[in-house]
Amino acid sequence: MLACTWCVVGYAQPRPATPAPTVECSNAARAPSAAYAAHIASIDRELGIPPGYGESHGLTLVPEPATLADAGKDLRGRTVKLAPAAAAALKRMTAAAAKDGVTLQIVSGFRSAAYQAALLRTKLNRGMSIATALSINTPPGYSEHQSGCAVDLATPHSPAADQSFARTPAYAWLNRHAAGYGFHLSYPPTNAHGIEFEPWHWRYVAPVQSGRR
Repeated sequence: MLACTWCVVGYAQPRPATPAPTVECSNAARAPSAAYAAHIASIDRELGIPPGYGESHGLTLVPEPATLADAGKDLRGRTVKLAPAAAAALKRMTAAAAKDGVTLQIVSGFRSAAYQAALLRTKLNRGMSIATALSINTPPGYSEHQSGCAVDLATPHSPAADQSFARTPAYAWLNRHAAGYGFHLSYPPTNAHGIEFEPWHWRYVAPVQSGRR
């Protein structure tokens, strides 16, 4: 393989950009209540997640949004929900990609804290260590999916939620254009959150007008 300024272990990486705007896409940006924080702490204790794990890994406690909208269908034909602004932006982005001959498919959108806990519990019941499980899924209460602002994407002929997505034309298209629709890659390689590289996971924040098409 030829040397590549923007490649890490064969994966094309997004070029450095200005920091994403801090405007949130839903009312999940509101401060969580003390009762909610206590509820999440109880769930995390039951799962064996170390106290303060979220904060020590740069993760923010995220309430679930009051309003969700249909964002389209996932790979199994189920309706995916996102915060209204994120759902509308995803539809615009998917349509733009299609015009360029790129198919973007939805794997996952909004997930509740209970759903997130079930994902981790399944891994633990299979014998996975909590440390390894937390490199794959964030703790309940801290998942970007819980805000309704994050979406996992796939493309035909590439396994869902697999790092090989980073070698697809769809990922290259997202690197060039996603920010123009408000979507940003959350977990690049060696990210500060301790999450494995997830080229499929994109979070809607706010559109960068200069990149809009």
